[in-house]
Amino acid sequence: MIRPLEYCVDKHHIRTSIDTIDNRIVELLALRKSYIDKGKSLDDEQAEEQPPIRNLNNHYGVLAKKFNLPTEFIQSIFQEIEHYIHQDFIAKGYEQQ
Repeated sequence: MIRPLEYCVDKHHIRTSIDTIDNRIVELLALRKSYIDKGKSLDDEQAEEQPPIRNLNNHYGVLAKKFNLPTEFIQSIFQEIEHYIHQDFIAKGYEQQ
């Protein structure tokens, strides 16, 4: 359970909330990967329909600013995520050409 900060009155409340947040981060990363997997399977079928790839670094920079976090930090996290996903596809033989 994520307890609102104003109701955290001891370290146990803080630890429990952080653990829940960490769990949700990992859960969302797994969900993100599922969407990427699905997107990869649709690439061949819908190649002509797809819009051009957006500038991801700029996108993550906007997200960083939105949540008042360092741009370089957020960009580096997503670079690592993308690197992991790309390596995973290579390892599974999904790399095209």
